Amino acid sequence: MSGLSQDNVADEIGMSAGNFGKIERGEIDVDSSHLIKIAKVLKINVAEFFEDTIKPTIKDPKPEYGFATKEDLVIITNAIKILAEQVEKLSERLPKYKASTKKGYSKK
Repeated sequence: MSGLSQDNVADEIGMSAGNFGKIERGEIDVDSSHLIKIAKVLKINVAEFFEDTIKPTIKDPKPEYGFATKEDLVIITNAIKILAEQVEKLSERLPKYKASTKKGYSKK
């Protein structure tokens, strides 16, 4: 957008073009001093590196994740109760074990 190539920016900040390319691709992390230098070369504010570029839009009134309605919570709560009851029934059917002074456990 600024009309500068990777080579131009890398040269201006004192970094190899290869390393600058890795920063652009997210392959290596960049320290704050390099971020400041890059921002100056590009004539932007450092904060612009951290701003969300994708603005959320509301298309579906019921998103696939992220939010739960009161009805969703009731359904989830009931499902958890049913699962807890099933786990309790299964645990009652399993053989009971008591702690042993030896390694491991022994049946009661």
